[in-house]
Amino acid sequence: MNKSKNIVALALMVSSIALLLVLQLFWLRDSYERAFFGLRRDTNFVFRNTLYAMRDSLYQNSFRAIGNDTLRNISPNNIQSISIFKQKIEGKPLKDSMVVTTKPATVQIVVSGKPVSNDSIINAIRPVTRQLRQSIEAGEKNFLLRLAPDTVSLDSLKANFSLALERANIPVKFTVQHQITSPERFHMFRGRDNNEPSDNSPRIYSDTIHLEGLRFNPVSRYNASIFPIQRVILRQIAPQILFSFFLTVLTVIAFIILYRNVRAQQRLMELKNDFISNVTHELKTPVATVSVALEALKNFHALNDPKLTNEYLDIARNELNRLTLMTDKILKASVFENKGITIQKETVDLKKTAAQILDSMRLIFEKRQAKVSFIPEGENFTVEGEHAHITNVIYNLLDNALKYSPAQPEIDITLKETTNEVLLVVKDAGLGIPGEYKKKIFEKFFRVPTGDIHNIKGYGLGLSYVAGVVKAHQGSIDVISESGKGSTFIIHWPKRHA
Repeated sequence: MNKSKNIVALALMVSSIALLLVLQLFWLRDSYERAFFGLRRDTNFVFRNTLYAMRDSLYQNSFRAIGNDTLRNISPNNIQSISIFKQKIEGKPLKDSMVVTTKPATVQIVVSGKPVSNDSIINAIRPVTRQLRQSIEAGEKNFLLRLAPDTVSLDSLKANFSLALERANIPVKFTVQHQITSPERFHMFRGRDNNEPSDNSPRIYSDTIHLEGLRFNPVSRYNASIFPIQRVILRQIAPQILFSFFLTVLTVIAFIILYRNVRAQQRLMELKNDFISNVTHELKTPVATVSVALEALKNFHALNDPKLTNEYLDIARNELNRLTLMTDKILKASVFENKGITIQKETVDLKKTAAQILDSMRLIFEKRQAKVSFIPEGENFTVEGEHAHITNVIYNLLDNALKYSPAQPEIDITLKETTNEVLLVVKDAGLGIPGEYKKKIFEKFFRVPTGDIHNIKGYGLGLSYVAGVVKAHQGSIDVISESGKGSTFIIHWPKRHA
């Protein structure tokens, strides 16, 4: 059941993160496209302004008023000249939008002897309307505007365009092309707009933008391309990218922490359930034994036999003492969890303490036919700590060595003196600990799975208590073990210096 819930929770978390990534992908793509079209618009604007500024300057330099006598010398067959005739002004002002339509004024452009449409006339004379107006108001009647295919220098256009891009803070490279339309093809463009887009369907994710083609005059057209644009666009949308990245990272971390907390709570519940099962099982044994002893005293006339009475009472007393120890261990574990382990420092001789514990457990060792060896290596084994806690640590390690060993256990206890430490080593030839559980054995309530949890009595509190006491003494504990090959616990106690 819990496994199914975990799979569902994990699937929901992964789905949420995937949906978040998809939404951010759409958002970033939209940001990229908006930045692309914005860059395209800005560079088109800069290129148009640069070219038109140069055109206006050149038109003003190539425009002049001429007298009537000069007009007779201008041949309408001259391909590179456009003659503008202005007559019957009658003192009326000339506006930009009225260059062609104002009456009774008449404007005519001739190329190779053929008249040009009014739309093309507007495009040709728009840059010089102000100068044309000023000349008309000064009394001039005839004007000449000379245009040639090489009117604008390509190098000058590149230099001015580069300077304009730098002022606009657009760090891109570019290329500029100049196209010339022959006089025969000029009439094909009559009535068309002066600007003709050269990139009707831009490739948004390309690294190059082709700008709109600009017609300089009826026979000249300029095109430009900018590159590389992707790094410029990515720099523009860098805040969105960083925000998306950190949002994703924080969300993933939050989900991981949440999932690990849920799993930890589930494991804790499982461990507590196992603990309750173990405690219940172990409490039944002394309670049942005491009940049997009391039942025997009552129903089998044991009170008439003082020897038998004492025997039953000793059994009941021993089981009650065992029950008291179990409850005391559980209560201490609860106190340690809430308040921590407090240490009343005193001088403790580990050699003497270990010998006393071995002597007190001699009957237990004999009952289990255990082979126990104690080897001190050194002279000074004194440490600072609380004698009761240190005694409990050694007792717990020896008790585990007995419980998790087969018939006729073999236990080696070694004390080693070093410059700054005293090492207590407890080695057994028992069941051993699988590698995946080595880091968990010091967790509260944890017991290595053995199939039937009641085969070996315990609560999963012993090694947790041992690790807590060693840490409170500023020591450390290591375990060397392999499944089926026994375990070796090594405790590093800080040495007391005289």
